[in-house]
Amino acid sequence: MNKSVLMAVAIVIVMAVWMASGMRGETTHAPVEEASSEDQSLMKVKVKNSSANKVQQFVRVQGHVEAKRTIEIKVEIDGRVAALTANEGQRLQAGDKLLQISPDYRSAQLAEARALLKQRKSDLAASLKLKKRGLQSESRVFADQAAVQAAGAQLARVQHELRETRVTAPFDGVLNKRMVELGDYMQAGDVLGELVDDGTVKVTGQVPQHSVGRLEENQPVDVVLSNGQEMTGELSFISPVADSVTRSYRVEVQIPNPQHLRIIGLSATLLLPAGEELGHLLPGSVLGLNEAGNLQVKLVNDKNRVVDVVVEIIRTDTTGFWLTGLDKEIRIITIGQDFVATGEEVEPISDIDLTIKHVSNVSVQED
Repeated sequence: MNKSVLMAVAIVIVMAVWMASGMRGETTHAPVEEASSEDQSLMKVKVKNSSANKVQQFVRVQGHVEAKRTIEIKVEIDGRVAALTANEGQRLQAGDKLLQISPDYRSAQLAEARALLKQRKSDLAASLKLKKRGLQSESRVFADQAAVQAAGAQLARVQHELRETRVTAPFDGVLNKRMVELGDYMQAGDVLGELVDDGTVKVTGQVPQHSVGRLEENQPVDVVLSNGQEMTGELSFISPVADSVTRSYRVEVQIPNPQHLRIIGLSATLLLPAGEELGHLLPGSVLGLNEAGNLQVKLVNDKNRVVDVVVEIIRTDTTGFWLTGLDKEIRIITIGQDFVATGEEVEPISDIDLTIKHVSNVSVQED
C-alpha cells in the first residue's frame, strides 16, 4: 500500500474511535441529569415563632386645650369705678378684690332704711298692744306687719348694693382681660373683665360614632400637644348626644396644670384607651398587599406550606406593628416571603436552627 491509502485508513479509525467515545459519554451522563431534576431542593425561608399578647387599643382624635372654666365678670349695680385693684395677667384667689364702685348715695339710703325699719317695728308693737285691749282692728295689725317686712326688704336691698360695690373674684384664676378704667361709669350687667381658671385644663375632641362605644370614663389618657409636650389626664366626660352635623361625640380630658403652663388654645392629639385585643408585634417588613389591596402576611403552616393571612393594624410601636387577625401561635416568614407562592412547600429555617448549625460546624472543625 502506498502512503495515501494508509493515511486515509488511519483517519477513519480515529474518527470512529472519537464518535464511539462521545456516545458512551452521553449514555453515562444522561441518568445523572435525570436524577438531578428529580432531586430538586425546597425553597428556604426564614421564619419566626410568635405568640399573641394582649395589646391596648387606642382611638386617636384631634382636639385642643381649653381652660377648666372661663367667665365674664359683670357688675350688678350702677356706679362709677372708684378703684382698680387688679391688672390683666394678675393671678387671683377666690374673694380677691377686682375693683371698687363708688357707694355714692347708698350710705345715706342704708341709714334711712334702718330708721324706717325701726319705725315700722315700733308701729307694729303698738298695734299689737292695742289689739290685745280691743282697741285695734286685726287688719291694721296685718298692715303694720306688712310694713315691717317691706322695710326689712328695703334694708336688705340697700345692704346688698353696698356689698356689690366691692367686686371680687368668684374662684381662683388669672384676670385675662380687663375692660374698664378708673372713672368709668358702669351699669348693671356691664362686663368688667374675663377670669380664667387655668389650674386645671381640659382637652376636648370629637370621637367618631363607631368608636365611642369602646370608651369608658375615668380612664387615663395620653395627650400630645402641638408644641411636642406630652401630658397625661383623665377622661372626665363623654357626651351622651352626637353632634347633629358631624355625628361625632364630644369628649373631655382633664389635666392638672399646677405650674399654670401657657398651653390653653394649643392643638392636641388624644390617645383614648379603647379596650384590649390579642395581637402580634411584628416588624413592618413582613407586611404585604394582596390582589384586593388588603394588608397581609405570609405564614408557614404545620405542613411547611405557605399561607396568606389578611391582617389589620391595631397600633404602631417603636419596634413594629401590633397586628390582629392571626392565630395565637404562628410561624411568620420574615425573609423570603416575596419569592414563594401560596401553597408552596418550603424549608423553614429559624434563628434556633441557624444557631444549632453554627455550633455543629464549630464542633466538626475542632475535631
